Amino acid sequence: MNASRLLNSGGHRGRASTLVINTTSAHARNNRACSAFISVYLWLLVAFAAPVSAQMTIAGLMEVQRGEVPGSDSTAISTAYNQFNIDFTQKGLQAGLRAEVYNTWGANRETYQITQKYARWNNGSARLEIGNYYAILGRGLTLRAFELPGVVLEDAIYRLRYSPVQDLEGAIATWTGNRLEAKALIGRPVLSDIPPGAKTGTPPRGVSRRGDWVTGGEFAARPTANLKIGVTGVHIAPKDSLVANNWAWSGFADLDLSPFLGNTGFYGNFYGEYTRRESGVEGHGLYLSGNVGGAHLGLSVEYKNYDNLTFGFNDPPSLVREHAAFLLNRSTHVLLLSNEQGYQIEATYTQPDLGNVTANISYARNDLAPTVQTFFKERYLAFDLYKFDNLSATIFYNWGKDDLHSIDRHRTAGATLETTTTKGHTLGLDIQYQRAVHFEDEPSFSNAYSAFSVQHKRGFGAALVADHTTDPFEVDRAETFEIETGSRTFYSLNLNARFGTHLDAILFAGERRGGTACTSGTCYQVLPFKGVEMRLNTYF
Repeated sequence: MNASRLLNSGGHRGRASTLVINTTSAHARNNRACSAFISVYLWLLVAFAAPVSAQMTIAGLMEVQRGEVPGSDSTAISTAYNQFNIDFTQKGLQAGLRAEVYNTWGANRETYQITQKYARWNNGSARLEIGNYYAILGRGLTLRAFELPGVVLEDAIYRLRYSPVQDLEGAIATWTGNRLEAKALIGRPVLSDIPPGAKTGTPPRGVSRRGDWVTGGEFAARPTANLKIGVTGVHIAPKDSLVANNWAWSGFADLDLSPFLGNTGFYGNFYGEYTRRESGVEGHGLYLSGNVGGAHLGLSVEYKNYDNLTFGFNDPPSLVREHAAFLLNRSTHVLLLSNEQGYQIEATYTQPDLGNVTANISYARNDLAPTVQTFFKERYLAFDLYKFDNLSATIFYNWGKDDLHSIDRHRTAGATLETTTTKGHTLGLDIQYQRAVHFEDEPSFSNAYSAFSVQHKRGFGAALVADHTTDPFEVDRAETFEIETGSRTFYSLNLNARFGTHLDAILFAGERRGGTACTSGTCYQVLPFKGVEMRLNTYF
């Protein structure tokens, strides 16, 4: 996976009118409760009254906290975040909505918002969506709208919890044939660093979560079975008429190399896309990727060159490996779309009945000014063992630097062991250690992470986690005037349980270290937390 740009929870990029419900009175809360009850009742009525061919699904996510964000909260507070997703499907029609509710006890922060609503229609090769939707043009150089399922963030400025998405609100139509493909869309992209219900000013008023109108599309053709070529385009229409309109286009080619490799047993693919940003702000981007592989060996090579490609609704490949290891994931390099070029090379070798070896090289350069350059360099080597039926293991070693993270050099190693007992229980041990230097000629610091887990075969388990650091940026507490030195250790207990097919529960107790986290190719900022947190996922 490629790590993407950081979803920064501080600040915002624009304003427009939005509906914000005043939640300061008990009367308003009662009205909302009644409205919510009526809505759920109507949805259930439709479900029971609908024909047998119809299907309705309801999914809920609840996360309750009792604790504090160190450096921001003077005392512990209680919060509750709820997300409700309702989806109704009948033949080629689909409709649904998402509601997010956030309440606090001990602070005046709460929101009640319907954050998504949509309707979709499918008929053979044609598809039409109105409302909130996700889409991608090419490989995302001009546009990519997506979500991060299951991720809940807390904004550092507004201190509201929400689910980050990068969607569009409008309409999209697509047609997919054997030789031709077409997409046409219009919508307003969400500003993903602004939580729903954010307010500013006196008296409180809503902050816009939607940017300028965007229209665009994609057209692609397949001259042959193994070649796809196409073009994409987007037009940005700012609300401010004094600002010149911006538009961008790209051309791409996707070539399957397998027919040229004959009966060698190898497969291959090449993809290239070039984009230009015109009119108001000029910029360009180039992304190239190629891979070849066989029964035991795989090799992929990627190249990037991005300049002035910050649209707010695009997400080009970042060419940075997304790591499963905790210490590597939290220090992932974040792509700068304003100016970055580099490459990534990854090779894998599989030895049957033993395991596989992975080697990765990543490099990036940022020209921040005519005489200011920053570099990201990473080398990664790992071995995954799967020879034994009841034992699996992974060992890795990583070294490099990231000037944007103020890391002049680092060395990181780790091992993960997992075994299954004769009774079907799973035991796991995860140990990681990192040695790093912030700036040249400064003393080095260390990070250590360990986790021991037990999972019962019936679906419940526990894990003890210790996260230790001597990083001066982490040891010094922002909430105190004194400058602390030495070390800090973050301990936590994590419990999980699954009840049938309808309910998952996770309980966290202890202290969580803040910082960068990456999921499904996108990085975001997580606030530190000390207290108790419970998450419930329901499916019906």
